[in-house]
Amino acid sequence: MTPVQIERDPLACSDAAPNRHRMHMAVAEAGKRLALKGRHDEALMKYREALRLAYAAAAPQVFPRHYLHCVIESLEHSGAYAQAAALAGEAASAAADADASTFHRRDRAHLLERQGVNQLKAGDTAAARAALTAALALDPELSLARAVMDWTARGLSVSPTRLTEAQRHHRYFIVRADIVDADGMMDTPKASKDAAHG
Repeated sequence: MTPVQIERDPLACSDAAPNRHRMHMAVAEAGKRLALKGRHDEALMKYREALRLAYAAAAPQVFPRHYLHCVIESLEHSGAYAQAAALAGEAASAAADADASTFHRRDRAHLLERQGVNQLKAGDTAAARAALTAALALDPELSLARAVMDWTARGLSVSPTRLTEAQRHHRYFIVRADIVDADGMMDTPKASKDAAHG
């Protein structure tokens, strides 16, 4: 079972209030604050709730895709590299579409990059190189993917410390103290028809 299994909320409706997105955004920001404190299990619960609320509110795809990246990142920080790589790979496969928009191609490239980085952290250099090659084919501007490909092509061993430093340098992490909204936090709402409708 993947850590994110979302079904549309049966309480969702098309006439939700204009501020219906504030709730899932606030819950996700609360998850990010928890993640920054190293409380990734709790952050994952918030991200799952944010995903549920985003689908219930019929949020634009950019929201659940962002929350998916947050989930993968918390799994990575928790040391669940195989699970993070598998989730990123499944999401990238599901997003494969020859007619995809620029947003979708770029999102898929970032998912493949996450898959490759986590495979490398799990010790599977060959699989990591394959995923990173696919990521770079979609988006040649992925500087971390290029750096890792260069290092591994030269036969260099990439220590966890060096990789984490490179991830920070190339701004791989999307949950960072400089961009998390501390004022946007809220507790997960009680399940109710009103909460689902915004």
